[in-house]
Amino acid sequence: MEFDLHIHTSRFSGCSTIDPLRVIGRAVEAGLTGIALTEHGIRWPDQDIEDLIRRSGQSDFIVIPGQEAACYSPQGRFQGEFLVYGYPASLGSNKSVEQLIELVHGEGGVVVAAHPFKRLQGGDDYYGSGLSTVGLNIDGLEIEHPSYDENGRQLAIEMMHRMGIAGLGNSDAHDLRDIGIIRTRFENQINTVDSLCEEIRAGRVRPVNMMRKD
Repeated sequence: MEFDLHIHTSRFSGCSTIDPLRVIGRAVEAGLTGIALTEHGIRWPDQDIEDLIRRSGQSDFIVIPGQEAACYSPQGRFQGEFLVYGYPASLGSNKSVEQLIELVHGEGGVVVAAHPFKRLQGGDDYYGSGLSTVGLNIDGLEIEHPSYDENGRQLAIEMMHRMGIAGLGNSDAHDLRDIGIIRTRFENQINTVDSLCEEIRAGRVRPVNMMRKD
């Protein structure tokens, strides 16, 4: 089973051009089993996801309600962005990463560092948690991402091994054409948020980068 677990739509993410009514059809065309909608600080309501699946005509397609939260220390320092699965409400983007992890784990959910080694334009720093990722009690990180250069990709892989957590691949799609260009393959059946979280915690995942030839 292959999922793209990092997708933004124009409904809740102003930076995205993806019409949510087209997202499932495009994901099916890309050969995906399911997706996660990860708007910035906003979790899609369950009823809205059910309506989206119904309107798509793809009743067997799996849509997971996730979200992407930007985190800041109490002093206002940017700590990175984090994908959340298994939390029942919108989290916003005004919490520290430590608060975020405690809240999400308290509900049985998982936290994944989004593009921790995505380089800032014109600099050597990262738009992500970077090297500080190692000190976080998270469940996974993206080791394949469209914005990684080769050095960033290798740093992410090394961090995954160092921490002993899951390494995922996601498109971070903001444009319809990008859905599924990077995805995560699961060994076991995924049909609920709970089963997704269980497989990520167990590390039974493998990233697939459709743009790489190796």
